[in-house]
Amino acid sequence: MEAGKLKNVKRKGISFYGVKYPDSATDHAFRMAIMVWLLGKNKRINHEKAIKIALLHDLCKIYTGDITPYDGLLPKNKKDREEFVKKWRRLPLSEKKKRHDDKYKKEYAALKKILSTLPEDLRKEIESLWTEYHKGVSHEARFVAQVDVVENLIEALEGWKQDNKFPTRPWWEHADEAVFEPALLDLLKEIEREELK
Repeated sequence: MEAGKLKNVKRKGISFYGVKYPDSATDHAFRMAIMVWLLGKNKRINHEKAIKIALLHDLCKIYTGDITPYDGLLPKNKKDREEFVKKWRRLPLSEKKKRHDDKYKKEYAALKKILSTLPEDLRKEIESLWTEYHKGVSHEARFVAQVDVVENLIEALEGWKQDNKFPTRPWWEHADEAVFEPALLDLLKEIEREELK
C-alpha cells in the first residue's frame, strides 16, 4: 500500500514547462525498469539487481515528493522562471554537492520511515540497493542512474510532441553531462534522429 502511493506523486520538473498531466513516479520507475532490462542485456551487470534499483530508486518520494534540480533556484517572477528553466542549471561543484547531500538526507529519512515495518532482511536489501544507487557505488547503480536521465529526456520529448514549443534543451544538456554508457549513447543518437524528423 505504501508503494502504491507513488501513483499520486507527480513528476514536478516537467510541470515547470506547462505540462498539465505529468507522469507519476510509478510511470517513471516502470519505464526505467523496462529500459534497464532491454538496454542492459549485453552489459556485465546483475540484471535482477539493476531492475530492483530502477523500481525502488524513487520510493522515498512517497514522503518527500519530487525534489527537482531547480528547487530553491526558480525566480519568483513567472517570465523569469520560464526563461530560467529553458537551460540546464549549471552550478559550482560545491553547490551541487551541498544540494545533493541535502536531498539525500531528506530522502534517506523518508526511506527509513517507509521500511520501518518490513522484516529485517528486506529492509536491509532495499536500503542497501537504494543507498548504492544514490551514492553510485556499483556498475548497476551507475547504469540505472544514466537510464534515469535518458528516461527523463523521453518524457520531455513526449511533452514536445504535444507542444512543439516545449523546450527539450535542458534534458539534452543534462544527458550530455551525465550519460557515458555506449548503449545509452546509441539510444540518444536514435532519439535525436527521431526528434529531428
